[in-house]
Amino acid sequence: MIKKPVKKTDRELFSLIERKINQKEYIFLNHAQKRQLERGISDLDVLNILGGKSGYGRIRNKKKDVCEPFSLNDSPEDWKYCIEGKDIDGKKIRIIITFSDNYMPIITVINIH
Repeated sequence: MIKKPVKKTDRELFSLIERKINQKEYIFLNHAQKRQLERGISDLDVLNILGGKSGYGRIRNKKKDVCEPFSLNDSPEDWKYCIEGKDIDGKKIRIIITFSDNYMPIITVINIH
């Protein structure tokens, strides 16, 4: 049986996200970059939402947090966390992130209608 990693509290999660952004220890995965282009979502909007910048309405949607490996042969290193907010134009955006080694991979971005 695969042991799940401990799920971070909101405070732990937001603190870690802010630290990773400030230290530039994040990476937009290819999937996220493709979705950003398709959906017209900028890197800056994603980072402002994740970083909790005023006016971007960062919240955590715990119902969408999941614990699953990147591939079938792996055990999960951490949960995949769902962060939601608004871009500069007020459109709602959902961002899925995780933590791996020293980085915060940004897995995907989604427009919420």
